[in-house]
Amino acid sequence: MDVSHLASFYEVVKGGSFSAAADLMGVSKGMLSRHVSALEASLNAQLLQRTTRRLSLTEAGKTLYLQAGQIFALARQAEQDIQALTEEDSGRLRFTCPVSTGDRMVSELLARFATLCPGVEVELNFTNAMIDMSQGEHDIALRAMERVPDNLVALPLGRLKDMVVASPALIAREGIPATPYELGGRTCLRQGSNPAWEQWHFRKEGEEVQIPVQGRVRANHYSTLLQLVHAGMGYAKCPLMLVEASLAKGELVAVLTDWQTGLHPLHVLHAQQRRVPRKIRLFKQVLAQWFAERPHYLL
Repeated sequence: MDVSHLASFYEVVKGGSFSAAADLMGVSKGMLSRHVSALEASLNAQLLQRTTRRLSLTEAGKTLYLQAGQIFALARQAEQDIQALTEEDSGRLRFTCPVSTGDRMVSELLARFATLCPGVEVELNFTNAMIDMSQGEHDIALRAMERVPDNLVALPLGRLKDMVVASPALIAREGIPATPYELGGRTCLRQGSNPAWEQWHFRKEGEEVQIPVQGRVRANHYSTLLQLVHAGMGYAKCPLMLVEASLAKGELVAVLTDWQTGLHPLHVLHAQQRRVPRKIRLFKQVLAQWFAERPHYLL
């Protein structure tokens, strides 16, 4: 059996016609017809019933089409396996994570990864939109999510520790809130469009409270929220990793520090593969190490 003839047959059936397959493969209909005829002759079996309007598979054709799909799937997997072996320190790595998180980590991550895989080109996509990793457009991701899809491999890092912060000017005007309940009557800056984030969760010594916050401003990036906090426009709840430097400089004030708050289960994600390329394994290691060196960022 000629594999090229089998491929022509498979594409004709998948495309639904000789014309569609010819357009997709960039060849003539005549060549595809000759390939299918030669395949039928070599197998001594009719595979397709052809009319002027449609193609249909014979019983032999159905069997061969299913098995051809398995053959070509194995061929694609073999190609990926070989690439994983031969392109360990070359090619491209596509990484996605939330905007503010990426901005905070990127220089240190890339510097460390470059020492491990100097020949790998890194493509960054910082976005707060949830990315479907199964589509193959990204190799590895850092995401905060409660439930990880079954088709992904996840390395849990912990929950990002949040802090409620305000500007010194706002604290001077209103005073420091003594309990989370006081935030319910103050202007808060809300992040994103997730309804769960309208409730700020606090925990201390077995006591847990959910505070419905109010405010007329909502932003989908922490960087925007923090600009508004610096301007004294309200309180915001942000990951400690994003406000640590401003707190150290006195540009922001942390409030309710004896209460624990967090809502972000953090995972390193990549698609399930029989053989994970070395560059993905190493970048995953670099991400995990970055947080391991900063345990105070996690709960």
